[in-house]
Amino acid sequence: MTQRTLQASFVRGEITPRLHGREDTQLYQSGLAICENWIVLPHGGLTRRPGTRFVASAKHADKQCRLITFEYSTEDAYTIEVGDLYMRFYRDFGQIQKDSAPYEIVTPYTEAQLFELVVTQTENSLWIVHKDHPPKELKRNDHDDWTLSDIVFTAKPAEWKAGNYPRRCSFYQQRSIFASPPDQPQTIWTSKTSDEKNLTLGTNADDGFKATIKAGQVNHIQWMVEGRALMMGTSGATRTLSGSSANEALTVTSVINRRHTTEGSAAITPIQKGEVALFLSRNRKRLHEFVFSFERDSFIAPDLTFLSQHITGKGIKAMDMENDPDAIIWMVRDDGQLVGVTYEKSQEVVAFHRHKLGGKTDEHPWGEAETVAVTYEAKREVLWLSVKRKVNGAVVRHIEYMEAVFNDDAVKDDAFFVDCGGTYSGETAGTITGFSHLVGETLDILHDGKVSPQAIVIADGSVTLPNNRKGVKITAGLPYQSLVQPLSPIVATQSGTGRGKKKRVVSMGVDVMNTGTLEAGENPDETQTYIFRDGSTPFGQSPDLYTGYLEIDPDNGFNDKAQIYIRASQPLPATIRSLITEVQSEG
Repeated sequence: MTQRTLQASFVRGEITPRLHGREDTQLYQSGLAICENWIVLPHGGLTRRPGTRFVASAKHADKQCRLITFEYSTEDAYTIEVGDLYMRFYRDFGQIQKDSAPYEIVTPYTEAQLFELVVTQTENSLWIVHKDHPPKELKRNDHDDWTLSDIVFTAKPAEWKAGNYPRRCSFYQQRSIFASPPDQPQTIWTSKTSDEKNLTLGTNADDGFKATIKAGQVNHIQWMVEGRALMMGTSGATRTLSGSSANEALTVTSVINRRHTTEGSAAITPIQKGEVALFLSRNRKRLHEFVFSFERDSFIAPDLTFLSQHITGKGIKAMDMENDPDAIIWMVRDDGQLVGVTYEKSQEVVAFHRHKLGGKTDEHPWGEAETVAVTYEAKREVLWLSVKRKVNGAVVRHIEYMEAVFNDDAVKDDAFFVDCGGTYSGETAGTITGFSHLVGETLDILHDGKVSPQAIVIADGSVTLPNNRKGVKITAGLPYQSLVQPLSPIVATQSGTGRGKKKRVVSMGVDVMNTGTLEAGENPDETQTYIFRDGSTPFGQSPDLYTGYLEIDPDNGFNDKAQIYIRASQPLPATIRSLITEVQSEG
């Protein structure tokens, strides 16, 4: 007997294998077994992850760097490469140069200290704290003129000294707040109101003060962010610091510290989305919301990763969030995979997806992301990355940014579905240059909207299109594949559930939008390619992107799962809106 099943939404994303048997739940009907290099859209569909564009090589190929963001104004934002004893700067999708060389400044921060830095923006400067260095201020004087200097405080605490400087910094109710030097991990210092560099202690309402959390255990303050109260994560709890009542400001005589949950935190700055702080658990494997519940009249910290517990691997080491056009949290796993979380709580969308960047390292068959930062540029929020790869026998590190999701009104020529790539636009050409960062690598190529056979970058950094092909717009870069596997379809038999019965997929209807090609099969390495071509496209001409319904007939046999892999591997866009699966089962 055959049955047809519809999956009209994928808003749960890739769910934990522990739930692959829960056909009785709504989440099963909108979840996926694998969602790799696809982005879950808040509307329910899937779209292929856009590629990353190469900007520059990091200063040191053999050392990690960290990316941070500085928004000087609504029209002037920067991405900063913080590395071993230096900073470099990026703006308008490029690296800032001075005297024909990357502009940089000297810093005291070593490679080992980079991910321990806590960075907080105040108006037109960044404040940076680390236990081994006095608190510092990074100021922009011009695009290519920056200074990093010690913050000059009035009445700096005597306890602050080398190895015991504060490790956390935030702002709340027009006060600067410092906390958690190693010798006093539960202590905070506040500045005077509206005088953020004045730490003079006193008894007046606007004076600075010092306070220590009193708890049964010594739980280090791991982070602080501003909300309706000063939200705090410690190694053993989540807390808030505020005035004694909802209508009172925080002062030396009106201060109350409340514990809300016993969920410990990692020392990674949370992401703020409205009144919500999104933080990582102490083991760096769970993403929690810290949010006020009006029903409970208290803050709560629900686990967002509960349905996708596997997704964070051995732990998350960095994260940031883009809010436009869609809200996506981007997290970096210890193994270099990216984890995306499509997050639209008003629509009850929390969908996890994994991403493997093109390339490889000695440890993994993918390029390893090491840090991310989101910067507002060209009227959109842009994800910047530092990526480690093995190229031409050597370890390299590249600074890249992710292209925008392929828009509904975009044209095929503008597709960018390669990693660490670049684009030539000009007179008709068959050889393009500018790929010296990928010498020896085999690249995917798209020329004037047509897929070219792959080509290898030669020693001078040039790439020649095979078979005498030419174009006026040519995009090339590292290939990557986007792979999705739906969960086992829900079928019923005359005697009840079809769970465990042998079955196979007879056909699969795929509702797509602006899609080039898809591949499908029982094995991800043995798939059949489906080109969306209608009768109006002359033979030999590259077809337009397709929007509509396509029925595919994947080659597969009877088994107890009847799961099909769907893959997009050519440098073209793809969006899947829904799936209809026709299943034949025994009994």
